[in-house]
Amino acid sequence: MGLIKLFIIGATGYLLSGLYDVAVLYDKYLLRKGLYLGFFLTAVPYPIMFLTMRSPLGSGISTLLVLLVLLFTALLAYSVLIEIPRSANAHGTLYRSGTYSFSRHPGFIWYTVVNILIAVYFWDIGIALVCAGFIVCNLVLIAIEDSVLFPRMFADYGEYRKETPFFLSLQNMIHRRS
Repeated sequence: MGLIKLFIIGATGYLLSGLYDVAVLYDKYLLRKGLYLGFFLTAVPYPIMFLTMRSPLGSGISTLLVLLVLLFTALLAYSVLIEIPRSANAHGTLYRSGTYSFSRHPGFIWYTVVNILIAVYFWDIGIALVCAGFIVCNLVLIAIEDSVLFPRMFADYGEYRKETPFFLSLQNMIHRRS
């Protein structure tokens, strides 16, 4: 499958994910169920890349990169899929602990690292551009969530924005641990 098609699949996933957030905001249950597919579409290009393309790098560095991709993918899955449902007090309440105490969007950090590692693994300008495009799609989605959707979904989001940086603050990480 061509890289442009893979990008279209992933970008469509981001569009559907954004529409999912709007459906959540307006409490549209059936629409929300269908649009949830978008989150899975964002991931579809990656296994296709790994199944149909090879790394030109040596086996040692390739193995290391794959292990790092798996590590950061696990961090991404933890922050986005496990941490909030496992730890949040009630549906509709803003979760501010764990990885969300040092970044309002920790999943973006892990996702960006995964895409950089994948671009290095394949060492191909086309794949690097697709990965960069996915990072931009993700950034646009979280910027809209952060500025438009989440403030309407969570009453205390404005306070959370003041306390926690958009991406990362090492000062917050150090201060919260002590």
